[in-house]
Amino acid sequence: MRLLLLGFLTAAAAQAQTGSKSDAPLRQLLDRTVWIDIGLGRDLNRLTPKQITDLKRCREPTMAFQLSDGLWTQSFYAGIEMRTVYSSATRKTDLTGTTVLFYIAGHSEPAETLRIARSGDVLVEQTHGFRPHTFLKCDPPHANPVKNKAPR
Repeated sequence: MRLLLLGFLTAAAAQAQTGSKSDAPLRQLLDRTVWIDIGLGRDLNRLTPKQITDLKRCREPTMAFQLSDGLWTQSFYAGIEMRTVYSSATRKTDLTGTTVLFYIAGHSEPAETLRIARSGDVLVEQTHGFRPHTFLKCDPPHANPVKNKAPR
């Protein structure tokens, strides 16, 4: 799973930036970010600093976002990678943070709602028909290239 995520991020980094200047704040907030679910039944306010630090190490990334050619791709990892492509997104920022609404082509109602804390490192995902999920922004481990050294 970690290799899939690292491959996803490598491919994302290699792609050219697209979109209008109006996408810039949303791009800065979400593009090429990686998140980890804090876990079923857990409350962020009840986690210890050690638990939060461990989660942010991102040993098992849960979700990532990428903007490419004006489309947002959300990759979700739950044993296998599942992707959803959104045709558009809107954002609204207030004192508590930013709310992002993702839309699927041909639908007027948002398919996904993200509430991102003002700090930018906590995200609550709400999808119609599912319970809210709380995620922490994390820094996935970087691949360490293995150097094949020939014996001398």
